[in-house]
Amino acid sequence: MKRFLWGLGMALALIAPGAQAHGSTAETAADGRWTRLVTTGEGPSVRSTPAVAPVLGSIYLFGGVKDDFASGENTFYGDLYRFDPRLARWTPLSPSGAKPPARAFAASAAVPARHWMLVFGGANYSADLSSLTFFDDLWAYSALLNRWTQLQPGNPGPSARSRPAMWVDGEKVYVFGGIQTDFHTLNDLWAFDLRTNLWTQIIANGDANSPTSRHEAAVAGRAWDGQLTLYGGQFSDSDGFVSLNDTWRFDLATRQWQNITPAEVDNVDAPRHQGSTVQIGHALLMAGGDLPGGSSGCGAAFPQNATSELWRFNLHDRTWRLLAPGGDAFPAIKRTNAAAVGGVMYVFSGFGFSCQNDEGGQVWNPDVYAFRPR
Repeated sequence: MKRFLWGLGMALALIAPGAQAHGSTAETAADGRWTRLVTTGEGPSVRSTPAVAPVLGSIYLFGGVKDDFASGENTFYGDLYRFDPRLARWTPLSPSGAKPPARAFAASAAVPARHWMLVFGGANYSADLSSLTFFDDLWAYSALLNRWTQLQPGNPGPSARSRPAMWVDGEKVYVFGGIQTDFHTLNDLWAFDLRTNLWTQIIANGDANSPTSRHEAAVAGRAWDGQLTLYGGQFSDSDGFVSLNDTWRFDLATRQWQNITPAEVDNVDAPRHQGSTVQIGHALLMAGGDLPGGSSGCGAAFPQNATSELWRFNLHDRTWRLLAPGGDAFPAIKRTNAAAVGGVMYVFSGFGFSCQNDEGGQVWNPDVYAFRPR
């Protein structure tokens, strides 16, 4: 397997400001270093699947859900926080304007030219699914104005859905797939033009030349070299859920999908979803997530098998590689989200799971973890 070099001259991985190092520099591996940050300020409560985006050097976190297995209750959030990576400091925000309804599993991305965080879709539901709402709205948070605005497209766009993929390329926003209220997954592709305020369906649902329908695909939120890249996720139909292990690329010029899944030796092992993905340089980094198998005890409605693994996809040679970082131990967690600022990956929220002799359960992550590659 070809190894992607992160650059020469970095003799030691640096610790982000405000962080506490728990290991010595001798423990720093060639692949980079994890640091569990010691944060200040009032941060978000423990939760899963919030929306996250980097804007103007800060990271904004919106919503999410505490889907508590022990109590059988879901608490959805509509709050917004700013995280300053330089100071490792949280600030709760009180934006002006109408605010998005509380939700989790929303797609999110940054629009750098407008200093916006975009949020599309997502879901809000009761634990027994007797109350279920999927969203088809598109919201923009302005970091300059501290204001939410619901964008009002001039024509119909994607149907309501949870956990679609989203990318931004200049003034265009792309939305792929997701899962709808009948729990069947989608593989349609849409573009929203921020200048004209119009949606365009590029590829219809059911297209045989597109990736298999899915939700929870791993994407980095922005185009690279005129391409949209995604990995894995889950396919769902009346027979249940299937984890996917393929990698695809959409060419914005030709408007065609290409399956770029590498040979088995250079592919992710095993398939996973509900982790965090960012792009740094010409590589995607994918941390954590849920693997097939695991335990369904301790109140879990389905098997839980979170992982602490960190994988890197080289966008040039199209190979995946399992990394071996040094520094603090990254926990086995899923339903996280992440953003990259200054060449560093920051991972937020989520939970792990531990059940022995029907004792234990969710292990919520209250911390922020930073990975600095080499």
